[in-house]
Amino acid sequence: MPAVLAVFWIKSMNLPVFKFAHAAAAAGVLYFSQPGALAEQAVLTIPDASPRSNIELPTAGRVRFAPDNLFAVDFVSDSVGWVGGYYGTLMKTEDGGGHWKREPLPFTDLIRRIDFVDEAIGIAVTSRGKILRSEDGGAHWEVVHIESGINLRDVYCLDAQTAWVVGHEATVLHTSDGGKTWQTQALSGYQGRDLPRLNGITRLEDGRLVLVGEFGLIASSIDDGLSWEVLDAPDASVTFTAVDAWRSEALISGLGGKLTMVRFGSDSDVEEGSGRLMDRVPTITALSSGTDAHLFDLTLDQDGDGVIVGQGGVVRVKAGLPVSDLLPLESKPGFLWYGGVSKTSEHGGYVVVGANGAVLKTEFDVSDPEPLVRW
Repeated sequence: MPAVLAVFWIKSMNLPVFKFAHAAAAAGVLYFSQPGALAEQAVLTIPDASPRSNIELPTAGRVRFAPDNLFAVDFVSDSVGWVGGYYGTLMKTEDGGGHWKREPLPFTDLIRRIDFVDEAIGIAVTSRGKILRSEDGGAHWEVVHIESGINLRDVYCLDAQTAWVVGHEATVLHTSDGGKTWQTQALSGYQGRDLPRLNGITRLEDGRLVLVGEFGLIASSIDDGLSWEVLDAPDASVTFTAVDAWRSEALISGLGGKLTMVRFGSDSDVEEGSGRLMDRVPTITALSSGTDAHLFDLTLDQDGDGVIVGQGGVVRVKAGLPVSDLLPLESKPGFLWYGGVSKTSEHGGYVVVGANGAVLKTEFDVSDPEPLVRW
């Protein structure tokens, strides 16, 4: 019930406010200055953040009191990180999740992915085609590009000047000037009838780019995205959701628990005297994840160790191979899923975000995850 109508209804019934104030406050909808007063004396007010909350709310602009689903997370150290999701939700911590500051945005796009180069410079992409850039650690964001009508799904920043963004309708965008201008890079070599939704992009140690998406799409580029080689799809019915790489290999997650590894080889795998990237023939291998639940994101370290997140929990990965079943993170009723994951360091620490505002800190063994946000 909208707030104004609720107040009118209570007043028209001439009922004590206290019968309604507690439930309304719990839902983050209605707050009254005098909980025991009659309705005629009730005053609708916006409260300060709960004393138990560790979120610093903005002093101006829209505020959401109910937790929104989260998809985006990026940590550049054990202490400094950002999370984002529905309704333009964007929060930053500088103490490893002990306290968070909510950054107000002038729109309500879903923040899909965030990638920071360091503690100052980062890029975020949204469901309504916006590319946002910050140069002050996320205190302020500038919309540097709008791809009208396109849901953007992932961003990869190589450095402060160079980045790639992918999204629906086979969209690939590239900047080499810190986001001032963005060039469209056509997905050359794609023969499908319908343009795929591109969901993930990463870069291998040797500089090769790899992107993934609908219709089992895996494509790579050895010239910074000017041209793409579409690899033979192991299963055209798969929707790949995310990709990460270590050394010369990439691990790809997908809906229905699908996992695929692509090995591009190294200099020792090609003819003697030839170290050319074009000579490295990829090997594509379908892996068993041990689950048919949807997998949404993954992160790997330089040895291929990491975690994959999805419906109901996470899967541990060692050297690019799954080494656990789907492990639950929370024992809560309802539908649980996790849409994003980030390493907090190179020592096996991770932050996972997902449904109902979940922000959880865990280690590689994913035992006893620690909730980081108190709404």
